[in-house]
Amino acid sequence: MTNFKVCKKIHIFIIISVLFIAIGMALGTVCHFVFNGFFNYGDEFSSYKSVAVTYYYAEHNPDTDLKAVCDEAFAGVSPVDVSYATSTLGEEVVYNFSSNEDGAKLQAIVDSINAKFVDLESGAVLHDGAVDVGGAKNIVYAAIALSAAAAFMFVYYVVRYKLRAAFSALLACVHNLGVYVALLALTRIPVGAEAITIGAACVLITMLLCGIFFDRTRKNFKDEKYERRDRLDVIDESAAQSRKLTITLLVALAICSVVFGAFSAISAMYVGALASGAIALFAVISCGYGMLLFTPAVHGAIDRCCEKAPKLEISSKKQAKTVAEAETSKE
Repeated sequence: MTNFKVCKKIHIFIIISVLFIAIGMALGTVCHFVFNGFFNYGDEFSSYKSVAVTYYYAEHNPDTDLKAVCDEAFAGVSPVDVSYATSTLGEEVVYNFSSNEDGAKLQAIVDSINAKFVDLESGAVLHDGAVDVGGAKNIVYAAIALSAAAAFMFVYYVVRYKLRAAFSALLACVHNLGVYVALLALTRIPVGAEAITIGAACVLITMLLCGIFFDRTRKNFKDEKYERRDRLDVIDESAAQSRKLTITLLVALAICSVVFGAFSAISAMYVGALASGAIALFAVISCGYGMLLFTPAVHGAIDRCCEKAPKLEISSKKQAKTVAEAETSKE
């Protein structure tokens, strides 16, 4: 693995990343218009119908069995789930239905329940609408938090590792998050709120692994035995030296993802709960590809550009000085 030179294969990694992310974004865009969703949104972000029945003790007989009345009224339909709450003021039962449930039929049931509870503050109410599909508010809040974290990381890396490393780390975060999103769009795995949290974790893991890589790179550049070596070779060797620790951390995270998905499925008694573990595994895969291959290669290119820039400036100054001396000699 130490002989694998990633910096010289930067064009291959850029082509792979750009094509993969572009295909994922294209498929997600098509699905957004055709199937009403960039991702395959789970039940948490799907449309819904619900009926909430409220019963206040101050207005009715406390001995009335509200749940029995509601169960009798909803005998002909099958709710997705039912929640029941009670307090010193009264009781509330909420029946959730699929968005495909007949709204007219539900409204007839609501009217029959309200006929038994004629008070204005008590009775049944039908809600027909959609959740904020895709968790737009959650995505906005997550984006703000990640932007703040990325800004802090950029400033910290500028101080600790120089500007070139900060740019490389920022690009690594964008790249790994893009691969993660493309994986979700391509696989059409059911996506819930956990995908936002795992996406944030993907960026934070990238920051951590970038620190490991840049620490090794900085130490090698300060080591006397690397003084005469080409900078790309030093970056390649630094990537190889940090690869073992990176792989160890990623394998540990992958195992945790599989265990997390398995326990979620067992606790929920639902195979679909495995999706959360698969989403976490996608984040690990994105970080693995990004940090083992893409980021070292891109950092090598950025470092080479930064090294050339001062030389160009010096050569232009020398050329200007030579011209000035020639004009002086002519005079």
